[in-house]
Amino acid sequence: MKIKFSNLGSIQETELDLRPLTVIIGPNNSNKTYIAYSIYGLWQRAARSIQGINKIQNLAKHSQEETWCIRLDDELIELFIKDVEETAKNFQRGILESFFQDSSHKLFDKTSFEMKISPQEVEDAINQLIEQETFPLKDNWVLKISRKDNILYVNRQSITEEINNNHKLTDTLTYILTYIDVGGLFGSVPSILFYLMVTQIIFADAFPFPAERNAFINTYKMLANRRYQLLKQTQRELFSSSLTRQLDLLKEQGDIRYPQPVEDFLDFLSEIELEKTVKITSSNKNEFQKLADEIEKQLQNKNKTNLKPTKLGGKEIKILVKKGLEIDIYNASSSIKQLAPLLLYLRYRANKGDFLVIDEPEMNLHPESQAKLLEALSILVNLGVRILLTTHSPYIMAHLNNLVNGNQENPELLKHQCSYLYLQDDRAFLPIDKVSAYEMKDNKLVSLNDPDYGIRWDTLSDVAVDIQQKFFQIYEAGQEKADETEE
Repeated sequence: MKIKFSNLGSIQETELDLRPLTVIIGPNNSNKTYIAYSIYGLWQRAARSIQGINKIQNLAKHSQEETWCIRLDDELIELFIKDVEETAKNFQRGILESFFQDSSHKLFDKTSFEMKISPQEVEDAINQLIEQETFPLKDNWVLKISRKDNILYVNRQSITEEINNNHKLTDTLTYILTYIDVGGLFGSVPSILFYLMVTQIIFADAFPFPAERNAFINTYKMLANRRYQLLKQTQRELFSSSLTRQLDLLKEQGDIRYPQPVEDFLDFLSEIELEKTVKITSSNKNEFQKLADEIEKQLQNKNKTNLKPTKLGGKEIKILVKKGLEIDIYNASSSIKQLAPLLLYLRYRANKGDFLVIDEPEMNLHPESQAKLLEALSILVNLGVRILLTTHSPYIMAHLNNLVNGNQENPELLKHQCSYLYLQDDRAFLPIDKVSAYEMKDNKLVSLNDPDYGIRWDTLSDVAVDIQQKFFQIYEAGQEKADETEE
């Protein structure tokens, strides 16, 4: 998946190849966060796009009741590609201004994006649907996809019995099927559902982890209460106020506004707390939950982060320090606060196909812990989750190069190589074609991928070299002054 950015902050034009793991390093104020947030916004909108609905109906043929057939050819593949391109084109001006909450109304006047998915990405999504026996919809309906030669058969069936299906209906698709009357607007046909399913596999649920997460993990409840109070107060005032007065009141009350990714992160924390969760035991843990345990073991000295029921029926984040002693999140160390959202995600939300956008994962972490976290995130990529990182850390870049230099052709050698990793898990190794790394330099993304070497991050050591050089300069200047004094 390739994305081009134009007139974004100080960036005139640059391009990024979004792979299963994408890492961007660069100095402060170099627009890394703008890029990360923009990708998150594009991803969200592509997931909810319904622009190709009418076109898919033109391509599909009704063969029998609730069954349609579609030819798997270039025209079908191009439908999804064009839909994504159009979505990116429309993500501009007022939409972008609202997304970033730009009160100046000028920051993103000329910003534009181009987004392109490959035919292979579309085919992979279709094949993933075919491989699944049934895809559960709402109200005892299932979708079945089969293929014979180049013809896809899309069948929607009603069922009465309970089916055992581990595939999670994504949050975005739930939104579409709940709030958009697919039957009323477009005709209730399997081809419509097929279109939505393929789009949802390409653009599954996205989760942002902004740099502000350390503060918000402490305050998200207070922020939610503040919003509620503002809403109720505003509703009261609206009964007796003119429109101008209403706007003045909103400004005066100091409404809490953040860019959409930050708002979505706050919603993520609130929703996890409010939803009904299944008790996790040693016998029912999935691979994501086991990874959460490993992160706690390796980075938190076995201190466990979890949601605990309160006496009044709610939940709160607690840290189990030792047997019989749990502390509140606001009394925990900064590193535990920084990791808490990721651990909650792994325990209660993680699914194959998800997309995580993590701003500065190294915050509050010792260099060794940064390397361990990168290994855990690489394991997460191998479990099927796509990740975008922005970072300032040379430790992350140095260790990333280690992780792309595993011998993927020889499993036995890979097992031996993993004994030198911090987590000693061979799933932390990633093929170089699954990774893209960039340095933000001169207002452009410069690729650090080297087909022969791996990730060439050596240009990022300039600061370390400069600091070392300053030592010699300071030392020599001090010696010269001492010599002058002696004379």
